[in-house]
Amino acid sequence: MRRAQPISGPAAEVADDFRHELVRRLPRTRHRRPIHHPADLITALGPTIAGSNVIMQLANPRVGYGVHESRVDSGNAIKRPIKRSRTTGTFLAVALLGTDADRAYVHREIARIHRQVYSTADSPVRYRGNDARLQLWVAVCLLKYFIDQYELLYGPLTDAERELVVAEGHPLGTALNVPRSAWPADYAALLAYWSSELDRLRIDAPVREELRRLADLSFLEYRAGLVGTAAHLVFGPTLSYAIRAGLPPQVRTLMGWDWSARDDRRYRQALAGVRLVDPLLGPAVKGMLKLNLLDMRVRRRLGVSVF
Repeated sequence: MRRAQPISGPAAEVADDFRHELVRRLPRTRHRRPIHHPADLITALGPTIAGSNVIMQLANPRVGYGVHESRVDSGNAIKRPIKRSRTTGTFLAVALLGTDADRAYVHREIARIHRQVYSTADSPVRYRGNDARLQLWVAVCLLKYFIDQYELLYGPLTDAERELVVAEGHPLGTALNVPRSAWPADYAALLAYWSSELDRLRIDAPVREELRRLADLSFLEYRAGLVGTAAHLVFGPTLSYAIRAGLPPQVRTLMGWDWSARDDRRYRQALAGVRLVDPLLGPAVKGMLKLNLLDMRVRRRLGVSVF
């Protein structure tokens, strides 16, 4: 597929900032569902931008190298994509929908796994899997993942809704290793933290290559041979486009990806389509998280490994 040509000047500014403008211009209609809990932010758009959020998380170089160099193969998205998808869904389900007991269990299990993730003398950066500062970045990215998918379809949250999802979204951090006191106190604090971290982001070549292989499904060649190659060729371009669309412009640039005026128009049209089907598909996506939660509880009862 021909690479989209970059644009420059005023058109480039519009293209780079289109997500902000798109959200700002969308009216709040009577058809939008009100937000009473962070889980209400789940939409049919979520699965299409999940890969974007992974890239955002790994754009922190210590998180990126922690994942790239991890010796925990059971959680490797390239080597164990199905399990990684399940465990990620389990974590999100527990953080958003689980009980305090569910969250305490996940906290212990993830801490156990993350103790095996640490830098070596050969690592380009120093990191520890249980570093609360790194996990705060991951958790804030996840909260923005839920906010972004809703606002891209239904326009800006109200001020009250924004404060609510920040206040009640803290289990995304505390189910990891983030102290409650370190979680942003309000939406303004969330934005201040996000802005302060953007200038520190970096994606080095080894991490970028791994992310590219995940984005275009070329990693499936490793897992499934000719079938994986076919999936990469058929579905890879569309998924890669959706992931590029879901990235903030700064992170898209770090990946070396362009964004054209044509890309902008295509994505606006795609969002209009998702907006139409979300009343049907959005609850189904939320239902999948409920199944993840049930799966975790059944596995625990049967003594089967969750993570």
